[in-house]
Amino acid sequence: MITLQKVLKTQCVAKEYISNETDHYVRFTNGSEVWVDGLDDKDRVDKILGREYATIFFNEISQLPYDTVTTVLTRLSQNIEGCRNMAYYDCNPAGRLHWANKIFLHGELPDGKPCGPGYAYLKVNPEDNRGNLPPRYIEDILDRLPEAKRKRFLLGEWTDPEGTIFTNWDVAEITEEIRLHSRHTYGLDFGFSVDPAVLTDIYVNGDDVWIDELIYQTQLTNDDLGEMMKPMIVDGVTIWADCAEPKSIEELRRKFGYRIEGALKGPDSVRVGIDWLLSKRLHVTGRSANIQMELANYTWKVTREGAMKAEPIDDYNHAIDSTRYGCSEGIGEPDRVYHEPGWSAAELGL
Repeated sequence: MITLQKVLKTQCVAKEYISNETDHYVRFTNGSEVWVDGLDDKDRVDKILGREYATIFFNEISQLPYDTVTTVLTRLSQNIEGCRNMAYYDCNPAGRLHWANKIFLHGELPDGKPCGPGYAYLKVNPEDNRGNLPPRYIEDILDRLPEAKRKRFLLGEWTDPEGTIFTNWDVAEITEEIRLHSRHTYGLDFGFSVDPAVLTDIYVNGDDVWIDELIYQTQLTNDDLGEMMKPMIVDGVTIWADCAEPKSIEELRRKFGYRIEGALKGPDSVRVGIDWLLSKRLHVTGRSANIQMELANYTWKVTREGAMKAEPIDDYNHAIDSTRYGCSEGIGEPDRVYHEPGWSAAELGL
């Protein structure tokens, strides 16, 4: 709101408006309104879903999941004669597999399908804005950043971030041979307003893990989730879910009859799970756009001094958490679980 008010005072032709600090909007004398909302709080998301807009501006979309954006786009529904409804986006470029890079620069949706017409992008770098920057800010600050950050913040290039945790993955489909001779489980991470609910289909054989994205969506109640899962779940295959959600687990078990358990957790389970996944070769299906996006952007934390910490960021991790849960039994007791049936990927010719 502070930035908006500053712009209105210095740049806007319409000088008369009412500013509502409680609900974060301004109203002009002709009845037009500009609302400022966030997507990191359930109540604020619910308010967005209760309104209609003629124009939506998404700020810093490198931090927004594609599912969240598409949910908000459903509110681009205000009908005004002579007005063409539009959505605008801005960001500092993120990893190359981010959905925005795929759509705006490569013309394809996250699932690989053509996105069609109606998309355009404009690249603006600090050099284009030099007149509004402090003297030598570009030369003394941006041009001296570590190379990955220099490419991102100075040159505006889409590049994998520093400290990316998972580099041991590729894109590969799950064949019938893999399905027949691998350990099969599902992983489930609960979410609702901001964080998506994620269901992953997982096949493990020796040091190879195949992962397929089945659900990655916000605004799903447990009933919604249970119904959506019906055609996806193979009878008798265990779903390993976040054990911090015992009520949700029990609801899915009682109402839908799923074989669902809380994932096994121990001390430092996140780091242990990451280390286990790093010891494997991960194969992600082509349609699993959100999993690919997370793997490309999940990084270690960095201290204020720029040192890398042995602790992951709490972001880009919903499908990764789901995958950890799905593999948790094997992580806890690998000899008992994943050395059966015992065929290696090499022996299968995979």
